[in-house]
Amino acid sequence: MRRRIPTLLSAALLLTTTGCAISEGGPNSLVFASYGQGAYQAGQRAAWLDPYEKQTGTTVTIDGPSSNAKLKAMVEAGKVTWDVVDTDASAAAAVCGSLLERVDMGPQAAGFPEGSLTDCGVPDAFFGMMLMYNSKVYGQHPPTKLADFFDPKQFPGRRIIYGGDPSVGTIEAALLADGVPRDKLYPLDMRRALRMYDRIRPQLSISSTYGDQQQRMAGGQADMALIVSARAFSLLKAGATHWKVVPDIPVPVTWDVLVVPKGTARAEEAKKLIRFASQPAQAADFAARAGVGPANTAAPAARSEIGRQLDIWGEGKEDLRVLSNVRYWAANRPELVKAWSDWTTG
Repeated sequence: MRRRIPTLLSAALLLTTTGCAISEGGPNSLVFASYGQGAYQAGQRAAWLDPYEKQTGTTVTIDGPSSNAKLKAMVEAGKVTWDVVDTDASAAAAVCGSLLERVDMGPQAAGFPEGSLTDCGVPDAFFGMMLMYNSKVYGQHPPTKLADFFDPKQFPGRRIIYGGDPSVGTIEAALLADGVPRDKLYPLDMRRALRMYDRIRPQLSISSTYGDQQQRMAGGQADMALIVSARAFSLLKAGATHWKVVPDIPVPVTWDVLVVPKGTARAEEAKKLIRFASQPAQAADFAARAGVGPANTAAPAARSEIGRQLDIWGEGKEDLRVLSNVRYWAANRPELVKAWSDWTTG
């Protein structure tokens, strides 16, 4: 399942001519870089890649895990073996035109949520930062608002968050909980957000991976969590149904994008694959399989019970969604990440 990775601005990994996992494909093939085994990548294969192969005759091979540092090194070395890469939206926006090809979506551009499509990054999956609680702990007195996560007096218990990348909604959730209006979030007041986390520091566990966070929740090592919807989906599907989603509260929303590295010899075919994956039917199929929000606004609503609990695009959710300001994060990521890292390790 999805996990965050170092940004395109981080130090690049050195590549050798034999260091890639696979060789460059031929003219009728594409290499798609994703995050590794799990429901997320399997959903991409079933919803996008297999149908595209069947329709076009183009073979699509999955490589990974997706790494922004490796992508950067490929482009700078002139040895690009990836054609389409799944990565986070703000990292892609930061290097659009330098490391990434521009992707013209034509009439399809109208099908994406406002502000989510950038010149080089085409949204493929949306993630809500969900507040969840263990009903075995809070059954008679459950949390009902974001502020409850930061209130250890009224809601004692162990908290858990993913700490690897603050741009997934971690900072926005704290500020919304402290009463910052959704239309006044940016520029982010990092000090104010960290003061909120100071309130629960003794009760807070910080996971370095999404998998660790999910395992701790399933294993009874946490009572309340801020967790991205894709991991919440995986948790509930695995049977941890005593974990409940707090409904009807503001939900910070982030997303991943599909990008085309500069230097691939198959850029035009890569863009065709992205346009195919962005169609309503493909977007809906992937969303249902991976537990993410569909990238196309015309995609049908979630059908499963778990999917409906985590659906950030459902009816009546318009006033609850708080979409990340991707361009702000792209311009300010280094200092924000440093401030977060200093706090988590200090």
